[in-house]
Amino acid sequence: MSTNAAAGPTEIGARLLGPYGAFAFTLGFGWFVLAPLVPTEIARLGAPLWAILLLISLYGYAMVAGSLPAGYYVSRRGPGPALVVAVVLTFVGLTIRALAASYDVFLAGQIIAALAYPFLIAPIGAVLRMSGVRATKTGTGLVIGTLFLGMACGALVGGHLGASTGLWLAVVLNLLAGGWLARLAVRQTPRHDLALGRLNVAVHPRWVVGFVVASTSVMFGSVATAALVHLHSPVATIVGGNITALTFLGSAVGAAAFGWIGERMLDASEGLERALGAAALVFTFIAAAFLTGVIPSAVGGIDLTFLLLGISGNAWYTLALEDSARAAVSAGAAGLATAGYSLASNVGVAVVPVLLGPLAISAGRPWLVATTVLVALGVAVTFFTRGGSSEATAA
Repeated sequence: MSTNAAAGPTEIGARLLGPYGAFAFTLGFGWFVLAPLVPTEIARLGAPLWAILLLISLYGYAMVAGSLPAGYYVSRRGPGPALVVAVVLTFVGLTIRALAASYDVFLAGQIIAALAYPFLIAPIGAVLRMSGVRATKTGTGLVIGTLFLGMACGALVGGHLGASTGLWLAVVLNLLAGGWLARLAVRQTPRHDLALGRLNVAVHPRWVVGFVVASTSVMFGSVATAALVHLHSPVATIVGGNITALTFLGSAVGAAAFGWIGERMLDASEGLERALGAAALVFTFIAAAFLTGVIPSAVGGIDLTFLLLGISGNAWYTLALEDSARAAVSAGAAGLATAGYSLASNVGVAVVPVLLGPLAISAGRPWLVATTVLVALGVAVTFFTRGGSSEATAA
């Protein structure tokens, strides 16, 4: 008897969560190990700062371009082939990147690796449901949380490892976790007996939460050091790096912990989502006040503020992501729903930091107000619209 025949959907889902989360960690690590190596790569590749920063932001463009196609692919073929595609793309791309001696080759490798993001993350709603995962909030929180934990670890240790060691460590970690995931995806993920249902997916109000949280998180990370330098902080570089890493760490904790908590508060999960949105709004205001000098950094508490912003913001993001999936009419459509959520999130990442971010330095108080109003819009959507029903994606 085959493995598929012996294992029920729930058992398959339980087995998939471990490698799915582990691979998400290696993906985040492999991407943000590059962040502290920016000066090194400028010198090694002979490229300007903007070109190196483009390498880091490529995953956002890949998510914008590939989220809905990846969601549709999963809805038609099942999660197994998409996960294998993500593993192969990441390994090939990161290997080319580690071998690259010129910027053009490095860029090519980074583009290939970036294409894995939409196949792994965007259709998470369908991947979990089609694989038989019953605790979908916990599963969503685990995968998103480990992705952010990998980003935090990469950002923290990349500078200590050096370029060659850091880039090759990313390849090795990816090979180990990717091999584990691909083996299980190929051999145990059901394909032909999927109840896909109707695939028509409308824009869900919770997509606004994805847009708001993702865009403001990236904007804070992008402007933190520059804003503190503008305020003549004597330790701007150190504090800026610390609060960015703490935001990533808080994001990991918030996604994983509140995904689990939301599962156990299913009847009250919408209230929990609203409370987290309100908390994120408060910490957004305080964080922006620190970066604009409305609250002097000498007062203390900036590290704790950004940690709590990461926890509340990404917990809110994760529950809203799962809520948009539960509104879908079928398991296949759930992948398209979360793909649309990812698309909205990364459109925000591509637009808001560029348009609004520079105001943190040139017009501090208007930036504080605009940022707070943006997050308040997401909170209003959470309060004045209803989420999806848990039965919608049972098929």
